[in-house]
Amino acid sequence: MRGALAGVLLCLGVLGAPEARGQDDLDDILGGFDSEEPDFEVDREDIEEEEERFWDLSGSVEVSGSVNYIDHRSDTGADYHGLSRLRNRLNLKLDLELPFEWDASFEGHGFYDPAYLINGRDDYTSDVLSDNELFFDTGDAWIRGELTDWLDIKLGRQVVAWGRSEALRVLDILNPLDQREPARADIEDLRRTVAMARVDAHWEEWTLSAIAIPELRFDLIPEVGSDFYPGTMEFPQERPRHFEDTEYAGSLTGIFSGWDISFHGAWLWNDTPRFERRQVPGFPARLVHDRFWLVGAGGNYTVGSFLFKGEVAYLHGIGFFNAGRKSRVDGLFGIEYYGLTDTTFVVEILDRFLFNYESQIGRAPDGVRRHSPALSLRLRRNFWNDTLHVQGVGIILGLDTREGSIIRVDIDYDVADALVVGVGLLLYQQGVSAPLNIYGDNDRLIFRAKWSF
Repeated sequence: MRGALAGVLLCLGVLGAPEARGQDDLDDILGGFDSEEPDFEVDREDIEEEEERFWDLSGSVEVSGSVNYIDHRSDTGADYHGLSRLRNRLNLKLDLELPFEWDASFEGHGFYDPAYLINGRDDYTSDVLSDNELFFDTGDAWIRGELTDWLDIKLGRQVVAWGRSEALRVLDILNPLDQREPARADIEDLRRTVAMARVDAHWEEWTLSAIAIPELRFDLIPEVGSDFYPGTMEFPQERPRHFEDTEYAGSLTGIFSGWDISFHGAWLWNDTPRFERRQVPGFPARLVHDRFWLVGAGGNYTVGSFLFKGEVAYLHGIGFFNAGRKSRVDGLFGIEYYGLTDTTFVVEILDRFLFNYESQIGRAPDGVRRHSPALSLRLRRNFWNDTLHVQGVGIILGLDTREGSIIRVDIDYDVADALVVGVGLLLYQQGVSAPLNIYGDNDRLIFRAKWSF
């Protein structure tokens, strides 16, 4: 795996070099497609009809798959060697322009995965089939408008992304994540929408936001029987579900020329459950979600082709099985570089520091150190008149690779404006602690084809 890591990093280095002569040659060959004069006639009646329409229906049909090339089984005995995913997914989105300059958006998706039928459904647990074979969910479902010239409101299921970090999250914690196949979900599907009531007040360069989140949705995590789930036992989970459990958040954001700054506060539930020690002998542990509060700040500053970004957050109320509740500080610093043509390079460094650390927190099932550093690298480069996209992402947990790492390489090609096909490779380097201590054999080849309409 270390060899694979070195190979990918070398690949990233090659991709980050200035444009190669081969690329220039290809651009010369394909230069004919850059003609400024359109060779088709514009149907103005269709354009005017589309401009007058108050609704717009869009969507996509997508096939995505995973092939596990290392022979392995889940802890329940299911064979995960070979085809493990053949997801056929339909996405539909309806956008509406309403009177008084209000608008609304409704989005839904569903998929069927025949891989489980092909491999034999009896080999999988009912939990795995329930969440991965046939699945429906809603995305955006909101209505938005102006109450006054300086006050906006947005109601319904939506995504609110705080901060600018990509792979490592500090402030971006308002929406839960889809973690059923870690590092496999694309960014557009990673965050789960939740119902919010959001009010934004604008004053010159500043925006003050107040958010109430009455709908409590949590991370989708691997199920018993998945090759990402350790053990064979399913534990009961205690979820907050009452109106008084509503989450609250607020932020103040200022956007200026070349830089921005934001301040955040929130009273939330931890989207990822933890084990709770039961006081009654004979009763197994159960999973619970901690209520915690957060204060933090973030900012971005642009200098030439560089964008510097930083985020810091103080969290209080993070619970552990082997200890009481603790406080933690998360800090992130990152750089984005856009100085090379058609190339983006992003590096992020994160550290989570736990106050009043007790040595037993390092034992299972907590497995948390006083310092939890992480490093993320992402390189994206476009070729062939922006039709071929190559991206490599690496995440290293810890100061070295002993804590494990994840590497993903994607190659996508725009066959047409609405049709994209791609292949990729997802590698998990096994670490000494959770969660990467059990992912070592889960490497997989991935493929996809998506038609948008």
